[in-house]
Amino acid sequence: MEYFTLNVLGLTRELPILETPKGIKIAGFNPVGDMKLLESAGKDLARQIKESGVGCEIILTTELKGLPIAQEVARELGVDYVALRKELKCYMANARQTAGESITSGKTNYFISEIDENKLVGKKVAFVDDVFSTGSTFKSMLSYAEKAGFTLTCSATILKEDSKDNIGKIKSGFIYNGVPNYFSGYLPLQ
Repeated sequence: MEYFTLNVLGLTRELPILETPKGIKIAGFNPVGDMKLLESAGKDLARQIKESGVGCEIILTTELKGLPIAQEVARELGVDYVALRKELKCYMANARQTAGESITSGKTNYFISEIDENKLVGKKVAFVDDVFSTGSTFKSMLSYAEKAGFTLTCSATILKEDSKDNIGKIKSGFIYNGVPNYFSGYLPLQ
């Protein structure tokens, strides 16, 4: 198996090169359980959000790989977070459904309880995830924000996936669909 050596926030990780359902090769980044990386990235992303001044009253993420980084960023900012689930669960009273898409999962449906969705309504919300790749998940979140009635003020991800030619050209965030996006490191497209 081929591997890619990731260097981010002073940490080094060996990532396997894997194929997505659409046949695109990616470095398989999974931060779940990597506490040193999550703590470092949580502090860095929270700092970037604070310094940007965009405002964040609550964090939104999707399961599963977004959950631990959302928790770390939320802790650093002193705000709560909610998650969109990929499966409807019995404890999700009056669940809402929204369509989504990601590079690793393809097209999917997300579910959220009415209680959690109400925490978002009318608020300034930061979307936090593990990797910003094609922008498909973020576009899904913009659509959901419009439908549910909250403002997506920014996106923050541990890594930004990009072509090897573009790596390092963006130093402190970028604008995508009119919304600032922050990240802690790069992951080259394979």
